[in-house]
Order: sequence, then C-alpha cells, then structure tokens
Amino acid sequence: MSNFVYTGAKTSQISFPLGGIGSGSIGLAGNGRLIDWEIFNRPNKGSVNGFSHFAIRAENDHEVVAARILNSDLLPPYQGELNGPAFNSYGWGPRREYLTGLPHFVSAAFTGEFPIARLDFEDDSFPGRAALQAFNPFIPTNDKDSSIPAAFFDLEVTNTTAEPLTYTFAGVLGNPLPANHLHTVEETPWGHALHLRSDSVGPQELRYGDMTLATDAGLEDDVQVSWQQFWFKGAWFDNLEVYWHD
Repeated sequence: MSNFVYTGAKTSQISFPLGGIGSGSIGLAGNGRLIDWEIFNRPNKGSVNGFSHFAIRAENDHEVVAARILNSDLLPPYQGELNGPAFNSYGWGPRREYLTGLPHFVSAAFTGEFPIARLDFEDDSFPGRAALQAFNPFIPTNDKDSSIPAAFFDLEVTNTTAEPLTYTFAGVLGNPLPANHLHTVEETPWGHALHLRSDSVGPQELRYGDMTLATDAGLEDDVQVSWQQFWFKGAWFDNLEVYWHD
C-alpha cells in the first residue's frame, strides 16, 4: 500500500485525472491544486480555471483561529512558465491562480489508487487534521454511470485540540465560459447546487456548456450552507483579497 503514497518532491509530478469516461477530466495535483482543465474537447495541459479550490476555516466562539487553502506548498521551480500568458510567463513567478500567497498547509501525503485519490494535509500550526479525498464515477460493468461528467470530493477534518471548534469548508469554482456569466443557486432535497453558465454562447456552438458546484452538506441539523454567486469585481488582486478577508 505504501507504494502508492507520495510525499515531498514526488508530489510535484502528480496530476490525478478526475472525470467520467470520455467526458474530459481535470487534474488533482500532488499538493491539492485543481489543474489541467481538459473539459473543452481538446488537450489543455498546464491550464487552470480561475481561482477554483477548496479551503477550510476554524473558529472558536465565532472568532477565526486559522484558515487555510486545501493545498500544500508549491514545489520549485518558481520562475514561471516558458509559454505562459502575459505577466504569467517565465520570470514572473508562479501564477496567482496557484494561490501560493494565501495561507496553506505545510505539506501533504498523496495517496493515488485509481479511481480514488487522497490528500492528508500536515501543519502543526493548524488546529486540526484535514484531508481531501477525490474519486471518479468509475463503476465496473456500468459504462453509462461511469461516463458521468463529474468529479467527487469528500472533505474531512478532525479536531485534535482540547477546545471546541467550528469548522467551515469552502468550495470555489471559476466560470471559464465567455461573459455574460449567469450563476444561479438551486436548493434540492439532496442538497444545494450552484449552476454556472453564460448567455453569450448558444447551444449549437462548440464552446457551449455549463458547470455545477454541488454539495449534500446542510442535510444535517448542525450543518449550515451559505453561498455567493459572484466574487467581488475589482482590479488587480481585489477579488482575491475581499474573498479571503470574508
């Protein structure tokens, strides 16, 4: 089993594919980033989708104790990408979509056993033990359900302190479609769904599509769900800063 657990420098080479058979995929990087968004009917290695990520916050009596992006340290090189877009290419450093400037976990152990991947995050300064498990809709002998265009995530946290803490998980999904973006929230018996689409792309166009971020959290009485349909629309890093301070 230990042959499939990766730590340290080995995690920098991981892009674990998530997605149904024939439906495209996104990659789960060895440090927890969501990369290689190949959902546009073409290869798209090295791509990102805005600031898409998961995060966690710990509170004690409504006071924030700690917050982290569910990523571990980005490993070198840090000089930037040779063929990146303007201001994100060689010499400019890591792309801001990598969220390396926000608080994150020190390290992680990546366990990869297709169709399931797991990240166990480590950080002595965080009050708890956090983990992310991702899996594909891969069902032997059932090609239809194995082709669902979806990726599934289980987020886990264990309070390792003597204090009563309240934890909040956040999921962020960028809309890669051309503007104008339309984002709607649906409450269902099984949970909540945030639908992302665009009214500038017609159903007959190759670029047409939609995306959904859904959760079954909130079905229990002691779990609450809230949402924000759009980030703050500012300049430079305003949207990221407003989000993190919120």
